[in-house]
Amino acid sequence: MIARLFLFVSAAGFAASALVHLATFTPAASRLGEGVVLVLFALAFAPLSAMLARLRRAAPTRQWRRLRVYDWRAVAALVPGGPRVLVAATGLYVVMNLGLSLLLVAGESVSAEEHRAVTLRLLSGHLLLFYLLPLVYFRFVDPRRGALGAAASAPAHPIQGGTAP
Repeated sequence: MIARLFLFVSAAGFAASALVHLATFTPAASRLGEGVVLVLFALAFAPLSAMLARLRRAAPTRQWRRLRVYDWRAVAALVPGGPRVLVAATGLYVVMNLGLSLLLVAGESVSAEEHRAVTLRLLSGHLLLFYLLPLVYFRFVDPRRGALGAAASAPAHPIQGGTAP
């Protein structure tokens, strides 16, 4: 029940962030208040925190040198290819948006209105990823968290008992 609530909040937050982000490329950005982006930013931490708390309890671990680390490959394997590509593309877009926003205001004197629009664009671009990650998690991974426990107890290599299958 609570997972559905976080799924809904993530989906609504992603849609709202996308609309705000698109609005920053239009003259409507001047009418958009910073409060909208700050509320979206604050709300993003609820599904993100819930996702991280659930992952901490369910994600399998593996040995890496002398440390136990989370096996994120098992978690990512539960997500279909299309949403995985969407998350990767959104991550690349966020990095590109950051770089272009910094280049836009670097070394130049920009008006307060331009600076405000770039700041809103930068924050709303990051919000896309902040809402998309929990959206994908609560849609594809959380319903199958039991499979993560099975992945942790499964053998790491296809060769069992020293013979090839």
